[in-house]
Amino acid sequence: MQLYFSLIYIPYFYLQNCMHSFVKSIFFSLLLIIGVSAMAQRNDVPPGEDYSIENVFGVSKASHGGLISGFYYRHSKLLSEGNLMNYGIEIVNIKDQREGKETTLTGSTFVFGKSNYLLAIRPTYGREKIFFKKAPQQGARITGLLSAGPSIGMEIPYFVELIGNEREQYDPEDSRHNLNRIIGNAGPFRGLTQSKFVLGAHAKASLTFETNSTKQRVFGVEVGFTLDVYTRAINIIPVADNNSVFTSAFLAIYFGRRR
Repeated sequence: MQLYFSLIYIPYFYLQNCMHSFVKSIFFSLLLIIGVSAMAQRNDVPPGEDYSIENVFGVSKASHGGLISGFYYRHSKLLSEGNLMNYGIEIVNIKDQREGKETTLTGSTFVFGKSNYLLAIRPTYGREKIFFKKAPQQGARITGLLSAGPSIGMEIPYFVELIGNEREQYDPEDSRHNLNRIIGNAGPFRGLTQSKFVLGAHAKASLTFETNSTKQRVFGVEVGFTLDVYTRAINIIPVADNNSVFTSAFLAIYFGRRR
């Protein structure tokens, strides 16, 4: 069994490293945008912010998540010139970096060895600093955010579908749950009522970039890093060393309104 997991996880580690390099490339490219925007706006300083409230919704892609990792809502309030306070909530699916999908003959997919999902619910409070304001018809509005708060981890059982139309949470100790008898996953909501809650905390640091926003409408990109720490290890893959600390780089697109 250990040899089998090694054969699966070695190529997955390679793919994961490629994804990390991709995210880092995006991050450093956006840092370059800061310098370019600063030069473009040096001689054209726009007037102060003409709004007091901002509400945005975002969709994120994280290095330890799926194609769409999560969603968030953020409410911001202007405290003083260039400084905002914000609070909100974020729901994110966190994956183990050793997860790798298997495809069956019927085209169904499942993660062999996975026993639980980890869904993080993050109520958050933070501060935002406006580094560069968007000049009329040019440049970008660039801000930096720092936020933190609790992280409520939902350890949701991962159910697989077996030959004979059986649906059970994957158990590495059950001889029936071998690779040849699993024909797919049973859906993400099957084990929702059997979830276990694990308390923790999170912190987040990010930069936002807006080029197409107006006085009332908001559209931008956010890039940064998150840290989640839980009071115990999360049992995602039972045969592996599970962690209580998760770090991730992320890229998000957000939209909303100001008033």
